[in-house]
Amino acid sequence: MKKNILLLAFFLGHVTFSQTDIDQILEIGIENAQRFSEDYFAPAGESLVNNMSNGWYNNAKTKRLWHFEVGFVGNLSFVREDKQSFIMNAVEYTNLTFVGGGARREVANALGVNNENVSVVVGGSEVVLPDGIGSSEINSLPGGFLQGSMGLIKSTEIKVRFLPRIKAVEDAEIQLYGVAFQHELTDWIFPLKRWPVRLSGLLGYTNVKGFYDINANSGVVGSDQEVKLNTNSWLITSIVSTKFPKLNFYGGLGYYFGSSDADLLGTYQIQSGPSASLTVTDPISVKNKTNGVKATMGARVNFGVFNANLDYTLQNYSNLSLALRFGW
Repeated sequence: MKKNILLLAFFLGHVTFSQTDIDQILEIGIENAQRFSEDYFAPAGESLVNNMSNGWYNNAKTKRLWHFEVGFVGNLSFVREDKQSFIMNAVEYTNLTFVGGGARREVANALGVNNENVSVVVGGSEVVLPDGIGSSEINSLPGGFLQGSMGLIKSTEIKVRFLPRIKAVEDAEIQLYGVAFQHELTDWIFPLKRWPVRLSGLLGYTNVKGFYDINANSGVVGSDQEVKLNTNSWLITSIVSTKFPKLNFYGGLGYYFGSSDADLLGTYQIQSGPSASLTVTDPISVKNKTNGVKATMGARVNFGVFNANLDYTLQNYSNLSLALRFGW
């Protein structure tokens, strides 16, 4: 049976796919497939929301009116071992048992891989559960995008990040956009002007959409078969930075939250299992939400109209950001 794409995780210009047999997943029953997918894809959605909330700032100082900078931001999020699998409880499924017995098994999610095949029996049909989106455990998730900023009135700066809808790999497309506003408090409170640091706050939003056309490669008879991902990530954070001319240090303490919706769209004629001979439309929809506190520390260096920064963020999926920009 052909290998096909069930769902994908987009990480800014870097697209990876979960290769498994779509009809095998649907063979465990539509309700069972939906229940399994919620646990299977949750870490992928969480990691993407975490990744997208990074890279918004490198200085507490906002730009003067109409001054700008533009450049490239790269993120690298790290995945802990406990985020690569989940405990699957057969009691939570309908007429499902594990081959070999037992009610609970540790199985790979979208970011992990099973050490050996894990099979279940539903309605007399044996189904092998899928591995993750790669051939081995995923320990880090990279991403990158273009980002620019411009100074507005009243110590306020607008930031925009963007990636047009592009073809990332064969049959797959991705697009990204985001906007943030940073406001400096140093200029509003006179005593703060005498401090050796600057203070500001930031509110940012990022949206990522991904599309994968599986009609050409699907081993399941059907039509309009597509995987669609929509992720929203928000960040509210404070920022503090030093005031030196060349090399500066900065940090932030903030709160991030967001959601990730992934849908298996189109029609599918299931071959076997409890739903054999059944034609289903848009059979799987997974919605995940995540939130948490994050702390960032980093450094920025200036080279005339160019600057570069590197920072590390402690959060659910810790992140390393590197950016190169130019402007004035």
